Amino acid sequence: SESTGWYRTGKVVAADETDINAAFTLQKGLIFWSALHMWPALAAKGKRAARNLQLGYMPPSMHMADETDTTLDAEEAEDVLISEKVSVHGVLSKDVGFRPDFNPPGFTYKRREKAALKKKKSSMEEIVEASS
Repeated sequence: SESTGWYRTGKVVAADETDINAAFTLQKGLIFWSALHMWPALAAKGKRAARNLQLGYMPPSMHMADETDTTLDAEEAEDVLISEKVSVHGVLSKDVGFRPDFNPPGFTYKRREKAALKKKKSSMEEIVEASS
């Protein structure tokens, strides 16, 4: 079967009153970074091809990609809509989100890691650490 060029990458969410296109506009860099790391075939096309990537979306579904998937088939690709760049004025980062369908190599949850590093140790933990 012929490649459609569309890869399923993850799920984007937006709060009730937030335009889904604003969610895509704010998260475009993260989504493209994830796609290039999840799908080696995209990265192999080089920087010139990366500049030509399009951000599309489909109606919500429970279907998730995994590492063995290829591009969407022609029937699925018919449902792809191209996201529009819209004003994000007034859109709060807490009102949008993106989650890749699987973690590409190198993807880490930095906020959780930083929070764990900053966490205060209990006095008991400090005593145990000092005695070892």
